[in-house]
Amino acid sequence: MKDKKIIDLNKRRKKLNIKKLFRALRVPIVVFAVIIAVFLSARLVGKVATSNITDSIRQIRTVFSDGKGYPYSLKSLNVRKTDAIGDRLMIISSDESLVLDSRAGELFRYQLGNAESKTVTSNGRALVYSNGSGKVTLQSKTEILGTVEEPRAVVTAALAENGRFATSRSAEGAQSVLTVYDTKFKKEFEWECAEERITAIALSPDGKRVAVTATGVENAEIYSRVIIFNTKKAEPILDRKFSGTLFLKIFAPSKNTVIAVGDNKTVVLGKKGEKVDELTYAENSISLVESDDKGHIAVCRSEFGGAKSSVTVFKKNGARAGEISVQGDSVSIDVGSNKIATVVGDEIIVYNFKGEEKERIRTESAPSQVIYCNGDVYAVENGFICKY
Repeated sequence: MKDKKIIDLNKRRKKLNIKKLFRALRVPIVVFAVIIAVFLSARLVGKVATSNITDSIRQIRTVFSDGKGYPYSLKSLNVRKTDAIGDRLMIISSDESLVLDSRAGELFRYQLGNAESKTVTSNGRALVYSNGSGKVTLQSKTEILGTVEEPRAVVTAALAENGRFATSRSAEGAQSVLTVYDTKFKKEFEWECAEERITAIALSPDGKRVAVTATGVENAEIYSRVIIFNTKKAEPILDRKFSGTLFLKIFAPSKNTVIAVGDNKTVVLGKKGEKVDELTYAENSISLVESDDKGHIAVCRSEFGGAKSSVTVFKKNGARAGEISVQGDSVSIDVGSNKIATVVGDEIIVYNFKGEEKERIRTESAPSQVIYCNGDVYAVENGFICKY
């Protein structure tokens, strides 16, 4: 006769309890392991490279917090600019940088050292600088990533998708000095422009190409140069002169495309510097220029004394995505979610790139600015940020 198997219920209960405990702790353990891995990576490759991941981890707590909600009052702030920093809103006032979460709760607040601060954003990061100071600060949505101090006040700056950035400033013996920094805040490239003044800078998404526009006067006529460098070489890839045009902004939405926006034309240049496209318009009719993280660039012109606005959207490869005709004077535009939002009077009108009207929002008061952020439309109006 075979021995009967004796079942130890206490051991079975302990085994089941251990399995339940392991299942319950499995997710927190994995999350904790990811957090440790991220912070170890940050020490090895730098905070900039891992800032989007660390931001995401830090924002977990906002799921359980209550924000003030929208409309969000700006009346206690001397606001200079409101922008999207990744999927969050960023407010630059005269004395601080403030990032709001989806419920208008304060995600990050940083005291600025200059009342004239400006900012450029890309891929969840913002570069803050000032024409009255040499200090340049790179921040994410939740922390300061680092700073550099230029010997003179910064005139303009640019930020690449991967966190590299560039600045221009004046110097003795040169009209402008261009400096490019890597993600560890080390100088990677520097170039002195002796005779012209740099008016705009752009970095390719990987930060390995830098494009500048520089303006001068020759024989009583204004001209602009578009100059493109590989940051590993001293000699430019391209140096092209355009007479009679003042370039105001420049973009490098891909490694093979540069788009320069001027007072009377917008020029698209290809990989070898060849002219791919040229959009001409009446001198000084350019009113607004905006871009998004996907590389779309919107160029708005005011026509017929403000009775009409025309918007041309370029893709990251330089091709035209569409033409939009707006009845009325656009006081603000923004690009996002493959759409254009524009403010005309007390309305926000949303178009697709084909120029088809998709939405019309009546606001309580005439907005001064419209912002596309994480698929939502925000407006600055009457001392508040409103969400639609």
